Amino acid sequence: MKKGIILLFSIFMSVCFASAQPQRGKFNPQEFKAKLENFVTKEAGFTQPEAQAFFPIYFEMKGKQRGLQRQIFQLKKNTPANAASDKDYAIKIQKIKDLGVEIAQLEVTYYKKMCQAVSPQKVYKAMLAEDKFHREMLENFGTGGNRNSENRPRQR
Repeated sequence: MKKGIILLFSIFMSVCFASAQPQRGKFNPQEFKAKLENFVTKEAGFTQPEAQAFFPIYFEMKGKQRGLQRQIFQLKKNTPANAASDKDYAIKIQKIKDLGVEIAQLEVTYYKKMCQAVSPQKVYKAMLAEDKFHREMLENFGTGGNRNSENRPRQR
C-alpha cells in the first residue's frame, strides 16, 4: 500500500513538472523573417527606403537558394539501391556539387543586384548582421529563446 502511494505521488509530481515546462511554439516563418529583417535593418543601419530596396532582392535570393537546398537534401536522402555502381554514386555526387555551384552563382548575381540597390558597405554590414542573427538564434535555441547568461557561459 505504501509503495502504491509513493508510486502515485511520483507519477503526479512528474506530470506536474512536465506541465510546468514552458511550451515551445512551432516555428513561424513569418515571425522569423520579420525578426531577421528588423535585426539586419538595425545592424546594417538601413534607412526605410534602403530596407525597402534591399529586402525584396534578399528574400528572393533566399527563396531560390532554399529551393536548391531542398533538391540537395532530396538527393542525399534518396540513396541509390544496394546494387548501385560507383558510377551511380559519382553521378549523384556530381548533381549535388552542381547544385552547390548554382547556389554560389545565384549568390554572386543577387549580391550584385543588392549593391546596386544600396551601398556595398551596407550590403557587407547586412551580411555580417545575418551571420550574427543566426549565431544568436542558435545560442538561444536550446533555451527556448530565454537565454540565462548567469547559468550558461558564452563561448567565443
